[in-house]
Amino acid sequence: MLKKEKLSETRLIKEIELLSSETQSFNKSLIIKSIGDDCAIVKDKNRMLVSSDSITENVHFNFDLYNFYEIGEKTLLVNLSDIAAMGGIPRLFVLSLFMPAYVNEADIKQTLRGIIDTAKKYRVSLIGGNISKSSEFSISATIIGDYKDKHVVRRFSSKKGEQIYVSGELGNSWMAFYLNSNKDYIFKNYPNLGLEDKKLIENFINKHKLPEPRINLGRKLSEKKLAGSLTDISDGLVKDIFNVIGYGCGCEIYLDEIPLNEELKYICTILNIEDYIDKAVSFGEDYELLWTSKKNKEKELLALSKTSGVKINKIGYINDKPACVIFLKNGDPYIPQDFTYKHL
Repeated sequence: MLKKEKLSETRLIKEIELLSSETQSFNKSLIIKSIGDDCAIVKDKNRMLVSSDSITENVHFNFDLYNFYEIGEKTLLVNLSDIAAMGGIPRLFVLSLFMPAYVNEADIKQTLRGIIDTAKKYRVSLIGGNISKSSEFSISATIIGDYKDKHVVRRFSSKKGEQIYVSGELGNSWMAFYLNSNKDYIFKNYPNLGLEDKKLIENFINKHKLPEPRINLGRKLSEKKLAGSLTDISDGLVKDIFNVIGYGCGCEIYLDEIPLNEELKYICTILNIEDYIDKAVSFGEDYELLWTSKKNKEKELLALSKTSGVKINKIGYINDKPACVIFLKNGDPYIPQDFTYKHL
């Protein structure tokens, strides 16, 4: 049996510094000093956006679903979504690694490669961070972005009469998690599943376990003034809808208009899952954008959907019933079961 290589802090820092060089050119005009001092030194001419998020073993990921490379990817993707949710442009990030004894150097290198490849794809620069021992594997990133002029969209800013929109599809993250967690049971206890159905399930898991931050869409919504209030769906629509509702406002949400993946609906049919709409709107982890927009902007939004290649669906409207969210299913009031993850 090969002996696991023991982690060396000095060697790991050198490795991260070397990897970060692959990202330094994207925002060269902002970086005065990167990794190597107590702080990175940056300059910026625009207003800055700063956000921090972390992913933790057995909370945001498990090794049954994610490999180390994918854990690295997800770390940065969820942080990029925060910048997208403001209509901003991601620029720089710092990284903190919390490593248990069972994580070896090869594991960390794979994680870092996932982070760096994602950083290169979205042209953001790694400029510093920290490493530490821990009981469970966890990664935290702080991301820095900016926005030009007044092109930023905040939460809690909707107005009466605005319509509610969502990007992409909801529920794919839930379905990928559910299928992976129950795959052995499903394959054993559903004898009518053919090879094509099993292949569909495997492909669905692999395709939808990582989010896609809607950075370009967020920027367009902001620049074209198509959003009155904007957020991303990390905790589920049932919870996150309250993040766009303005003072003195409430809303109605039409569950029949929620965009669902056709493969998801087919899988729910063959597995006899009846409460899939509840889980699609409350599980979270989709990182799609959720926003409000004036009625006269609908044609522009449809055009933006075509040019961006991102689905945009109208799912409700803002009314003047303070802090009151009404879900409708088949035209009747409906209270979805809440499967939202509780962070504390």
